[in-house]
Amino acid sequence: MREEMKALIADTFTEMLEKEDLDKITVTKLIEECQISRQTFYYHYRDILDVLEWAFGQAAQNLAKQSMEAENEVDAVQIYLNFVRDNKIKLEKLRDSKRWVQIERILIESVMKYLRQMARNKAPGFEISVDDAEMLLCFYAYGMTGVLLQYAGRKIDEKKLAYQLERIITGKLSLSQYQ
Repeated sequence: MREEMKALIADTFTEMLEKEDLDKITVTKLIEECQISRQTFYYHYRDILDVLEWAFGQAAQNLAKQSMEAENEVDAVQIYLNFVRDNKIKLEKLRDSKRWVQIERILIESVMKYLRQMARNKAPGFEISVDDAEMLLCFYAYGMTGVLLQYAGRKIDEKKLAYQLERIITGKLSLSQYQ
């Protein structure tokens, strides 16, 4: 029941984000839209950004699950690109928000969560220290987030971008090859 209410609030929030800017979505508007009490909202979330963080976490979990079922790594990255394309309007509204610094951190943490889950499932026997793994995850999360935000909203060849990102992630594409 608790998770269902959290999901209802988060789903309503994401629907509202389709129609209006993040900075205009208040707890008051959200609880009116959900038809719940303020107490119910605060039982589940601290504030609007907490709702956003939970929604991103759920999306990262779902994307990782879908990616595990992909036939290959390029298709797994394509699933992520599809998510960005399908949520282009919401991402633009988030990027244009006064709260962008906090939102960017949440986005990067969500991408790290996604990459961590992918790494555990795709390379379980890979030997690397915890510190090095965290550094790699951080590097790739910032890089992927930056690339995805750079290309969001542009007409691009998504298959090519998915292939390039897969090659970067797997180490098949690096600057040492550039001459």
